[in-house]
Amino acid sequence: MCLVEVEGHSRFFASCATPADNGMVVHTETEEILKARKMVLDLLLVHHPLDCPVCDKAGNCQLQDLAYKYGPSVSRFVGEKKNAPEDITNPLIDRNPNRCITCGRCVKVCWEHQGVGAINFMGRGFDTKISPPFEETLNCEFCGQCIDSCPVGALGNKPFRHRARAWFLEHKHNICPYCAVGCSIRLDIREGKILNAQGDELKGINKGDLCAKGRYGFDFIYATNRLKTPMLRKDGELNPCTWEEAAYFIARRLRQIINEKGPDKIGAIGSPRCSNEDNYMLQKFMREVVGTNNIDSSASFGYGKIQKAIDMTFGLSNLPIDHNSPLNKDVILLLESDVTSTHPIWGLKFIEARQKGSRLIVADPRETKISRHAQTWLRIRPGTSQAFAYGIMKLAADNGLPAMNQMTTGIGNYDAMLRVIQDFTPEVVSEITGIGVAEFTDAAMEFLNAKKRLVVMSVCPADNNKGLNTAIAVSNLVMFTGDGPAALQMPAEYSNTFGIWRMGVTPNYLPGYRKIEDKPGKGLFKMLYEPDQISALYIMGEDPLIAFPDLKKLEQTFENLDLLVVQDIRLTETSRYAHVVLPATSWAEKDGTFISSSGQSQRVHKIVSPTGEAIPDWQIFRNLYRVMHVPIKIETLKSLQEEIAALDIQQGRQKWSYVPMPFNLPYDANYPLKMVTGNLMQHSGALSVMSKSLTHVISDTFIQISEEDAIRYKLEDDDQVNIHSANGTATTKVRITDELPEGMLFAPIHFKHGRVNELTYANEDGTMSMVNVSIELVVGS
Repeated sequence: MCLVEVEGHSRFFASCATPADNGMVVHTETEEILKARKMVLDLLLVHHPLDCPVCDKAGNCQLQDLAYKYGPSVSRFVGEKKNAPEDITNPLIDRNPNRCITCGRCVKVCWEHQGVGAINFMGRGFDTKISPPFEETLNCEFCGQCIDSCPVGALGNKPFRHRARAWFLEHKHNICPYCAVGCSIRLDIREGKILNAQGDELKGINKGDLCAKGRYGFDFIYATNRLKTPMLRKDGELNPCTWEEAAYFIARRLRQIINEKGPDKIGAIGSPRCSNEDNYMLQKFMREVVGTNNIDSSASFGYGKIQKAIDMTFGLSNLPIDHNSPLNKDVILLLESDVTSTHPIWGLKFIEARQKGSRLIVADPRETKISRHAQTWLRIRPGTSQAFAYGIMKLAADNGLPAMNQMTTGIGNYDAMLRVIQDFTPEVVSEITGIGVAEFTDAAMEFLNAKKRLVVMSVCPADNNKGLNTAIAVSNLVMFTGDGPAALQMPAEYSNTFGIWRMGVTPNYLPGYRKIEDKPGKGLFKMLYEPDQISALYIMGEDPLIAFPDLKKLEQTFENLDLLVVQDIRLTETSRYAHVVLPATSWAEKDGTFISSSGQSQRVHKIVSPTGEAIPDWQIFRNLYRVMHVPIKIETLKSLQEEIAALDIQQGRQKWSYVPMPFNLPYDANYPLKMVTGNLMQHSGALSVMSKSLTHVISDTFIQISEEDAIRYKLEDDDQVNIHSANGTATTKVRITDELPEGMLFAPIHFKHGRVNELTYANEDGTMSMVNVSIELVVGS
């Protein structure tokens, strides 16, 4: 249908596949062209079912539009209509092969753009069709890019199926509430309810691309456990109450604790899922009304490591990523990081870079999507990225590469850094990481000899294999090569993790990255894991009993609190210990801003009405000001945003200094396996498990084990196992995979069942440790 006429040529050309040339004269609407297009349309309609009234694509179908434009909707030719069975076995994507016109757009986007290749052409001639391998069930990433690319109704969005016609929908744009890439999404609304989400190629940093979370995960706002009213605990049970009752109860208890024990016994936890305005008001309330700097967030387990590392090494308060940074690089080194899973849309840039000639070196124990695309995959042992980075620095020092000039050797602590890396010869690195000496040396020298390098390490609160020492080590590495922070990409994890730090939801910094020199507050570790540090805790938009380590210690802390306030959109696991629960609005029910990992402030819009009596978090704090009889000038969102806009942002002054950190990888013979925790591609923290669509893909906890270890421990898929660590025991089912090396387990932390985080523990520096574990089959499972 894209045939055009080019002067000087007797045949027609497909405009989509013909490069423009100087002097070329193209005609797009001649009589002959229109005849040719009608003929093509006739041929397309021969086998196509004319079932527009029952097809979900009706009103948004390109073939339907072309039929209206060029002629009758019935072909002049006679042919047998397709009658293949529809595939509805996939949890999120329906396939109707009868409607397929074999244009190949879905194949192209899946293979070339997504780098997955879940579908392809099969057969020849009239029997040609598009199908998964061997016509099995479609098993993929569930990104839904194929649905957007399909011009007809052959591929459909299952959760949206038969819910509304295109002409009944109102379209509104918002920012994705999941990872920190900050994708723009178009939400389709009918009668005040979000029914569907799509990308818009004309808007946002994602240019129409969406991952599974962005496309299907919006429905968490309709979860059955959404909070509709405030709740107060009476006689051991949470019961609905009025906003006035809840506010006065909080005010009375806070005053009592301040008077009896002092404000230093009160703490608060903010949320990287909440807006800048919400987080700003939380810290403002704690500092101005309560009088304490005891404020922190889950970012301490994730981006907090990065923030500390870049402050210590480069003197920077933040390090935004460049969305296009992978492009035009000679070599990209990724350390225990599958960005195609943690930041899926940014991850597409790495696949694009690979296709354009960049060399990908992946050092990761797990086989991941990015490792399958890499030219070099080094299967290092979990938690050994620091030793790997030190080994590269040792080779650089020994070989004078790239150039040991004054810029790298004149940096502070250079001699101390040399002493630390001196022992990390290729042989030692090989022994620590488990890869061959030649493998390591070849990859390291390829990295060092490149002119344009990039080092990537993703960190999130769920990760326990990359601590503060690792973040410092990679910072030292790019300093040692003379590249500096521009060659280092360590993205923030969630939609507003970057904003958390700028808004001052941290015990060490005020809003605008202004460091607290005199009396910093208590961080997460002191508040939650050291006994008797706090008596009251205010938690906004976070569920520690799902996302945080060492569940037993957390439960002990919550049991001993005089006051626990949980402010969230849902009844969380932590709410079981709350004295007061307050209903807040979700990202789609309020106006505000997020800051993406690239440092861009993005507006979040209210597009649907709040659930029940829920109100925005920032308004809750404004109301508490009034109840506590503390004057506040902020009355509206506009006045709040004006106060935030007036902040003096301290970006920090670059002052490079090496930070030599020792490497230590503990081993315990009683616990011979290493368990790594993290996020799944289709899930994100504890938020995504509220999505009905995403839980259709994965709905319960499990632990992955290698094929070798499964044989060793005589395990089969779905067996129930007990996982033991020095910290506790968790029971879950096992999944055998060839993606893990022998001696390693992987556990997602999204689900409350299984209590995987009962095995883990927190470190004093605010990081979560990788744990040594043992495994045994549950008898009778």
